Amino acid sequence: MNDKKTLHVIAFNIPYPPNYGGVIDVYYKLEALAESGLDIILHTFSYGREKSEELEHLCKEVHYYQRKSGLQYFFTSLPYIVSTRCSAKLTKNLLSDSFPVLFEGLHSTCALTDCKKAGKLTLVRTHNIEHRYYSMLANSERNIFRKIYLKSEARKLEKYEAILAEADELLSISTTDAAYFKENFGKSNFVSAFHHYKDIEIASGSGDYILFHGNLSVPENERAILYLISKVLSKITFRVVIAGKDPGRHLKSICNKYPHIELKANVSNEEMNTLIRDAHINLLYTYQPTGLKLKLLHSLYAGRFCLTNLLMLSGSGLDDLCHIYSSPDQAIKMINSLMRENFPKMLIKERATQLSAFNNTENAEKIVSLLTS
Repeated sequence: MNDKKTLHVIAFNIPYPPNYGGVIDVYYKLEALAESGLDIILHTFSYGREKSEELEHLCKEVHYYQRKSGLQYFFTSLPYIVSTRCSAKLTKNLLSDSFPVLFEGLHSTCALTDCKKAGKLTLVRTHNIEHRYYSMLANSERNIFRKIYLKSEARKLEKYEAILAEADELLSISTTDAAYFKENFGKSNFVSAFHHYKDIEIASGSGDYILFHGNLSVPENERAILYLISKVLSKITFRVVIAGKDPGRHLKSICNKYPHIELKANVSNEEMNTLIRDAHINLLYTYQPTGLKLKLLHSLYAGRFCLTNLLMLSGSGLDDLCHIYSSPDQAIKMINSLMRENFPKMLIKERATQLSAFNNTENAEKIVSLLTS
């Protein structure tokens, strides 16, 4: 078989089910690449997720490696997210043929140097500017020990990032990330986030609630919704739904204070999609202008009005599709206005046109062209 028909992909975690940010991009990328005609040999690190028959059907081969853990990996020069994913077995498997390799995230690049020396074509999917992302996570963290870890990890990641110079191609998830990597490494290809939507799924008309959704166990997301409750949502009377994974006790107690705010924990993918589609406003907020937020894409593909701060849109090119607020008072004013408007069918057509850059098939073809050029 021609080498260019087969691709090794190294995933930082088992990408099924695709139910949180990073693995959503990985899984639907695998799906689109397989549909493009590539045979995929998937290598994936496992921790906290089960082996998947879905991946066995999707890929030519699937190899699992246990992610390491333990204090000793905190005290190495490598970032913890990298050192715990170093595997001699993985490196041996990659070097057993001449097929190209796609490394998913800086996390998975421990074997990059060996692949480079062996003359293999290598691509790295950059999900974030990782050292900036970890530095911002540290700023949101309240636990002092985890804050120390995140700051240390940010310093290590900034130094380790130099390994990306050894990759043949970088696949950046946002235009701002693409500009950063182009400036620092002289190469970058904008390949936006992969997702489960094939077509626009927006309902016209109106809904009767405002939705905030996300992984609520992530400190940055918890900080965002607590800010919104304090400054915006506690000061309106419209129904509010907050939905996401593993909300903490503090968030639960805050929500219980307000009769119009409902907290839905650990909803299924199907229920989340329904919540996004039936909401009148999808309310977004972030402190971090990093990567591309998949919740933004989900809100635009399936939701009606999207109300967000500017940092959420960083590098997305989707500003024209959203209502942007820069202060709590402005957010309240926009909510009061939008909740009294129907979502027009005309805007559904506009979204379909402007979201064409996020087509999975076209983005997969960008990757295939890099493998065959």
